[in-house]
Amino acid sequence: MEPNGILIYGELNKENGISQIVFELLTKSAELKEKIWNQQIMVCIIGPRMNYDNIIKSLSEYGADKVIIVNDNRLSEFDENYHAKIFTQIAQKYSPRIVLIGATVQGKQIAPYTSVKLNTGLTADCTDLNIGDNYLLLSTRPTFGGKLTADIYCKTFPQMATVHQNTFKAIKKENQIDVIYDWIDIDKIENKITKINSIKKIISSKDINTAQIIVSGGMGACKDNGFTLIYELAQRLNAAVAGSRSAFEKGYITKSQQIGQTGKTVAPDLYIAVGISGAAQHLAGIKNSGKIIAINEDKNAPIFNHADVGIVGNLFDILPDLINELDR
Repeated sequence: MEPNGILIYGELNKENGISQIVFELLTKSAELKEKIWNQQIMVCIIGPRMNYDNIIKSLSEYGADKVIIVNDNRLSEFDENYHAKIFTQIAQKYSPRIVLIGATVQGKQIAPYTSVKLNTGLTADCTDLNIGDNYLLLSTRPTFGGKLTADIYCKTFPQMATVHQNTFKAIKKENQIDVIYDWIDIDKIENKITKINSIKKIISSKDINTAQIIVSGGMGACKDNGFTLIYELAQRLNAAVAGSRSAFEKGYITKSQQIGQTGKTVAPDLYIAVGISGAAQHLAGIKNSGKIIAINEDKNAPIFNHADVGIVGNLFDILPDLINELDR
């Protein structure tokens, strides 16, 4: 079958609603399909047996042409074994030209498996997507430690890419949508993993994906009570706490709080960078922020070239003063 269409992994969140990244990928796909003979945009949803009317409506509002639903109560929670294999079978059945997946916890498990089984390439953590002169997907991503960007073509089909949330802006584009309830024989999917127990870890911070304000710490805050002050400031501002790769590697934040090329891309109204130098890898994750306030002792730190407000000074002097002012 000739490759045709764009297939998006329709990730469901914990509340069984569509994840924001899907709407962002739909918006970008609407741009791409106009350059490749107006091909269909398909969204594959894998989840439990439930009413999908609201999800279908929301997908049509953002330009999806077709939604393919595989539902079974054994799919009520994400299971890498089932979800990856089902999505791969859907991709094999519908033979898309392009496959797009969010670079989320789920997506990073599904995308590699799918690309191997489809015997095709995968460009991960893309910062842009386009169609080249040869009508192939042109995937842009940071390279050489974030110092350069590379435009990558995949000459095999389907052409696959993953994208972080908040890389593209989701824009509504009403469309008629076809709905297909497809069937995959889950009983035939070999499962070599038995789930024994599940432990939920409570993170003492808001979700950085949706937070309007983020207070973020870097290497300069990874000492003494740097992150204690960051959490106190965030509490006063009703903000989320995040950090750089250095902060994650030193154990001050969790992986879900890491921002940058190997972490998450965020788009808050206000981003406060505390003790962050502003390496290209980190800047890639905050490029869509509304306003950036940078606090750093080094007046030559690259972060100041991208900040709306720059404060040169010791964070251990500045943050207590900010917190005291907010407490007045």
